[in-house]
Amino acid sequence: MNESQREELNYFFVHVFNQILAYEEQALNGMGAGDLSVKELHVLEAVGGLTAAGRNTMTQIADALSIRVSSLTTAVNTLVRKGYLARGGEPGDRRVIRVLLTPRGEEANRLHAQFHARMADSAATRLEEGELDALLRSLRRLDRFFHDISRQNQM
Repeated sequence: MNESQREELNYFFVHVFNQILAYEEQALNGMGAGDLSVKELHVLEAVGGLTAAGRNTMTQIADALSIRVSSLTTAVNTLVRKGYLARGGEPGDRRVIRVLLTPRGEEANRLHAQFHARMADSAATRLEEGELDALLRSLRRLDRFFHDISRQNQM
């Protein structure tokens, strides 16, 4: 990689990431979830997705988000207080605590999923079919790269 490519790649990571976050925060206010942060919405998304598979313990959710359980505990406590999440025990094993979406959390998660679907659809319309396939291949590789880095930093 030459210096120009390095600068452009770095610009992309920083600029596009910040633009997506700003766009998502703007959408939060528009969908009536102004009391949620983008990070909190992503916790709701993880809980919703993992609950269907029965993988909604604190450790499993933290792993899915690539964060520490202690960081997740803080977020879950806040989301329980706001009425988006609830905790439930595992029948037969009180040591296992499951995190569940409340009806309010389900609605916020549904609206957030709709936002992401609209964003992906809108972005895809700007690309030709071959470009979209190439972009998706590249993004999958980047996802694996950042996932591996995240895993290494947690150890």
